[in-house]
Amino acid sequence: MTKLSIRIFLLVFLSACTPKDYFRTTVANTPCELNKISACSAANLVSNKEDDYTLGFVEIDDQGQFYDNGQVESLITLLKNQQQPQYVTIYVHGWHHNADDNDFNVRRFKETLKDTKQRNPGYHVIGIYVGWRGETVTVPWLRALTFWDRKLVSEEVGRNSLLDFLLRVETVVKAEGKNKLLTVGHSLGASVIFNSLHQVLLTRLAQPENANLRTGFGDLVVLVNPAFEAMRFAAIREAAQRYNREYPFSEKQKPLLIIATSESDSTTKTAFSWVRTLTALFEQHRTITSDSRQEADDSLSFSEWDLDTTAVGHFNPFITHRLEAHAPVSPDNACAWRPGWLNSVVVRRKKIQFDNGERPTGEGWDTGDELPSVFKDAAQMTLRHLKNSATYDPYWVIQTNKTMIPNHGFINQKQLWCFIDLTMKDSKYN
Repeated sequence: MTKLSIRIFLLVFLSACTPKDYFRTTVANTPCELNKISACSAANLVSNKEDDYTLGFVEIDDQGQFYDNGQVESLITLLKNQQQPQYVTIYVHGWHHNADDNDFNVRRFKETLKDTKQRNPGYHVIGIYVGWRGETVTVPWLRALTFWDRKLVSEEVGRNSLLDFLLRVETVVKAEGKNKLLTVGHSLGASVIFNSLHQVLLTRLAQPENANLRTGFGDLVVLVNPAFEAMRFAAIREAAQRYNREYPFSEKQKPLLIIATSESDSTTKTAFSWVRTLTALFEQHRTITSDSRQEADDSLSFSEWDLDTTAVGHFNPFITHRLEAHAPVSPDNACAWRPGWLNSVVVRRKKIQFDNGERPTGEGWDTGDELPSVFKDAAQMTLRHLKNSATYDPYWVIQTNKTMIPNHGFINQKQLWCFIDLTMKDSKYN
């Protein structure tokens, strides 16, 4: 067989094994009503009357352009026309996923919206599912080889049209103070979100320099088991520590970015490291000095190699918190909470430090130190500050136990969604 014949064979073979690129082809301004007759599998807007939420889709190609701008415009119109307070969740999926109605992430995101409505009955819950080509080959033994390519594409997807869309959504949703805007990315989807919002987060941290409260994007950005290297987060971490020395974060400062990684996520801990090592071998690395959060002349040294070959959630010097769940979530999806929980645990920690003759910084606070528990949820969650950041630093890099997030996947973990809700609600009372 000639080389040309082999190439033609491979092209035809791979083409036959490649899933669709674009799924939501029925674009309309009026949501398709989900029922026994209509599955709405091709609709860009879906209304679930029974579970009381609306789900919208936007889909992006490998060059970061929307397949159909009508998807974008219909969603923006939907958001503008809401009369009651909105709870909007933007979700970006990761590797091996897309916007197909049968995709595991699509199905689980629908369940999450249902649970969100149960926890927030006074809000109109709207989900925005950002689809991209996370799955390009369906042959099992070839799928694993697509990671390098999909990682590069995840960065490209975040660079172009997505940022404009995200900013438009934020402008519309946050025009009303009661509305909530949560943005979540998982795995390579976290890479998409971070690549898109990195400069926005850094700019809003820096300007104005002497602001009492820093702002982020929407109400909260959450990156779960992110598949990107610690090096990409280093600039925000460094800037946050520098600004805190000059203008310490206020006790009213709310979290702006949460990076949550499971200790049991072998995909980002081991596999990701091997993949990055193969790429980093051809790059130059050196040792860099990073100012600590305490004193300008108290510095730490980091290896660029370690930063470049370690996923951000597994780079120990960057991990700021430990989050654990000690029991399964309750069957009724209850998610009880105490307003102002963050301030209460910091005040308690400061008192303990003062009584022990220590400087009362509040660092090292632990929600498990209070009785009754600060989190009154059935999962018995506890959150501990690890002293790798200032007390009210709004950029949290959280390590979780396997009860909280059992592996690389997460989207149906009700404990984590409960914790996200607790964090967003608490910010209203700080």
